[in-house]
Amino acid sequence: MLRAYDKTSGKEVGAVWMPAQQSGSPMTYMVDGKQYIIVAVSGGNYSGEYIAYSLPAAATRTPTGGQ
Repeated sequence: MLRAYDKTSGKEVGAVWMPAQQSGSPMTYMVDGKQYIIVAVSGGNYSGEYIAYSLPAAATRTPTGGQ
């Protein structure tokens, strides 16, 4: 599972099933104002791939003030 947590409360806010274990660090990027998270997965008989998940529009935040 790929899980998301609220950084201020620590509460789990989402989870998605992945076909194999994560095999690298996740990366996030934004295209046309929509945020994505990509993870590498592999292991066992699973040859491996990159999987990109998009965040719902309400969860996407635009950086402000140099943050």
